[in-house]
Amino acid sequence: MVQATKTFEPSAKRRFRTEPASATLSTLLRSAAGKRGFAAAEIVTHWRLIVGDRLADCTLPERLRFERGGNEGGILEVRVDGPLALEIQHLEPQILDKVNSFCGFRAAGRLKITRGRVPPRKAPPAPLPAIPAAERAEIDRLVATIENDNLREALASLGRTMRARALRDGQR
Repeated sequence: MVQATKTFEPSAKRRFRTEPASATLSTLLRSAAGKRGFAAAEIVTHWRLIVGDRLADCTLPERLRFERGGNEGGILEVRVDGPLALEIQHLEPQILDKVNSFCGFRAAGRLKITRGRVPPRKAPPAPLPAIPAAERAEIDRLVATIENDNLREALASLGRTMRARALRDGQR
C-alpha cells in the first residue's frame, strides 16, 4: 500500500472552521481577471451596474488592454450579440464614460466591439412559498430542546427553508 508523503496541515486560524468562499473569491477572480487583462476586475463583476440592464443583456466585457507600461486609456473589448453592434458603436462615448466613472480614472479610452453570442441572463429564483402554520409549529417543536439559542434558531430557519423549497418543487 502506497502512502502519501505530503499531508495537509491547516493553519491554526482555520483549523476548526471552514473558510467562506466569498473570502477567497476576490483573490481568485483578481488573478484570473489579471490574466485576461482586467486591471479592475470589478468591471466584469459589476457590468450590469455600470451599463444598466438593457445593455448588460446584450453585451459582455471580454478584456481591458493597455499599452505596454500604461494603465490609462486602454481598449475595452466587448462581445455583442450580432445586430446590436451598430447601436453599441453609437453608444460608445456613453459606455466609456460610465466605465471610467465607475473606475474613478480614465481606464478605457476606446471600445473594440466583437460579435458573438452573449450567454442569457439567469432568471432570479422563484420566491419561496409560505409554509403552513402547523408545519412551522412542528419544526419549532423539534428544535425546542436545543439549549444554544443561535443553534436552535439556525436549525429552525434551515428546516423552514427546506420545507418551503420542497413545497415550491412540488414535493409533499
